[in-house]
Amino acid sequence: MLEEMVKAVVNKVIAQDYPYLKTSAALYAVVTKATQLGETFSYDDLVIHNDETGTSYRGHIVAHWYEYTLQVVDRWGNVDKSFPVYPDIRSRIQLKTGAFVSVALAYGDIPAIIREVKL
Repeated sequence: MLEEMVKAVVNKVIAQDYPYLKTSAALYAVVTKATQLGETFSYDDLVIHNDETGTSYRGHIVAHWYEYTLQVVDRWGNVDKSFPVYPDIRSRIQLKTGAFVSVALAYGDIPAIIREVKL
């Protein structure tokens, strides 16, 4: 009896104080809003190869950051309403509204986009 009570209290404390321990660390989400930001980043020191000529040259790429709103979905793409909508998720990955992505929830925090996926 006492052991069951202790177990119930421990489970309640874990669920309240450490919810990320009971949540998957990686989930699927759908992009419900996508915005290209004015802020840019660059990939420097690239070597670009021309397969036709066999030549190469040095270069760099400047690209935009993007901001997304994400909604967690199950493995079939159905919205999981037990999770909130996550706005203002920034990424260098270019995605369109409706795209499915894998996300990581490090320590139960806001999601970080891993990559686009096909469900």
